[in-house]
Amino acid sequence: MWGRPSSPMKLSKTVCKAFGADKRGAAALEFALVAAPLIMLICGCLELALIILLSVTLDNATDMTAREIRTGITTQANSTATSFKQEICSRMGWLGGSCMSQLMVDVQTYPTFANVPTTDLIANGKLQTSNFVYNIGVGAKIQMVRAYYDWPLITPFLDAGLSTLSNGDAVVSAKAVFRNEPF
Repeated sequence: MWGRPSSPMKLSKTVCKAFGADKRGAAALEFALVAAPLIMLICGCLELALIILLSVTLDNATDMTAREIRTGITTQANSTATSFKQEICSRMGWLGGSCMSQLMVDVQTYPTFANVPTTDLIANGKLQTSNFVYNIGVGAKIQMVRAYYDWPLITPFLDAGLSTLSNGDAVVSAKAVFRNEPF
């Protein structure tokens, strides 16, 4: 079969036939073609699961810390924006190391629920932190507590479905709106 063919045309037909009949390495080639997309998909699923876990953790920590404002434990007189941020971070156990640098909080007081804004503070790929204040009202006031966590994305295709900043990071937010107890 592998004898010397008489013409170049026969040589190419013989090589093509032999190459097509050889099945060694087919599984390795198929795996090489499928492995990269599969690994990216698995990484994307894991990162999305982490973002969902972050969202639930941030929402729970924000609600628990906002409850201290609602009941009068935390007031404008006995806390600062930094101490309030530390309180939220202390309730986000698994993110303790990077929480203070990644978390931003906004605490505002409003006269009625109708005055509370319903939009987020992300515009043109930036979080509008210049509008952030730390203002806790006294008894029976409407309070809004917003917490924003800057999460650096690892997998590139998640940024299309998440609200992202211009640097490619995702912003996970939590909000609590309530009327203070009459203390």
